Amino acid sequence: MKVFFGNRRFCPGLFTSLLALAFFSLFLALGFWQLERAEYKRGLYQSFIARQAMPPRPLADLLALPRAEAPLWRPVEASGRFYADKRVFLDNQVMRGQPGYFLYMPFQPANSDRLVLVNRGWLPAGPDRDRLPRIATPPGEVLIQGVTKAPPRTGLVLKALPPERLSDHSARVQRLDIKELEAFVGAELAPFVARLTPESGHGFGRDWRRPGSGEQTHIGYAFQWFAFAATLALVYLGLNLKKTN
Repeated sequence: MKVFFGNRRFCPGLFTSLLALAFFSLFLALGFWQLERAEYKRGLYQSFIARQAMPPRPLADLLALPRAEAPLWRPVEASGRFYADKRVFLDNQVMRGQPGYFLYMPFQPANSDRLVLVNRGWLPAGPDRDRLPRIATPPGEVLIQGVTKAPPRTGLVLKALPPERLSDHSARVQRLDIKELEAFVGAELAPFVARLTPESGHGFGRDWRRPGSGEQTHIGYAFQWFAFAATLALVYLGLNLKKTN
């Protein structure tokens, strides 16, 4: 096929045209897919913000729901007690450049027979790994405020390590596996955890940061794919548009 534009001739080959069309279509499809992912992340984030704005709900109500139906990122409050003889230290948690732990303890609301792990906040690790931080746990019934969330995902774990039991009361873990910790606690645990809010009592360091939507990452990827498509189109035209005498 030959098309003339003034003193220039456009005469692409069949194979190169089909190849360019295939990659051009692929780049466009990937770009629009990333835009769809950005829209999906935007919807999730809006749902997250809406849940955060809801009034606190009794923690016992969420514990009474089936395991698959418990809503996450919901403000909750409860009166109940901590299991002071069971302490779980999630290792490798850094705050303000200092290594430490997140302290998780089983909590039982007063009007429920179920337990949930509560993140009471961050504690410094100290120079001696054999010594865990000393903590104070209020006796009897206390009032807490928190937010429900999924068990945290840690970074790279080279191999599955069981809870490191430093005593009958304390375990150090590299990842928070609910099923593994049920054996340590000796009771069934909720499939989610609760994180104390900065305003709640009975906690430690709680410099929680609100997560972003992540949509900008996908928008950036979409821009790259569209840029690849535009570059391919310009190269294709430049190689096949030649001067004529």
